[in-house]
Amino acid sequence: MPGRLVFRLLLFSVLASVPIGLAAQEGGGSALGVTVGKLETDEQKRGDAVFHKNCHLCHISTAQKRELKINADELVGLFKRPNTSERAVRELIQEGIPKRMPSFRYNFTAAELDDLIAYLKIR
Repeated sequence: MPGRLVFRLLLFSVLASVPIGLAAQEGGGSALGVTVGKLETDEQKRGDAVFHKNCHLCHISTAQKRELKINADELVGLFKRPNTSERAVRELIQEGIPKRMPSFRYNFTAAELDDLIAYLKIR
């Protein structure tokens, strides 16, 4: 009898996690609750990959980041903020911010930077 209870609890926990996994796989959203525009172009999809490879550790909010006092913006709605231009964002990525964000001048090709900017525009 105790074996059946353990089996039922295990089955329930697996089934309960399915919606979270599906939400993480869908375009246009995130299991972390960050709303992102729909990835429509190949450029945006490549930019999403660049972001998640290089930027997400600092620019996605987590409890661990708050605990470690890593205070970087999530970049959601970046291009909806006043006085934000593509040129300024491009320069910031390339130059970095002393003691806050490293320079990515030599990390990205021109095409990768274009893709990242396209992704940030819908984020």
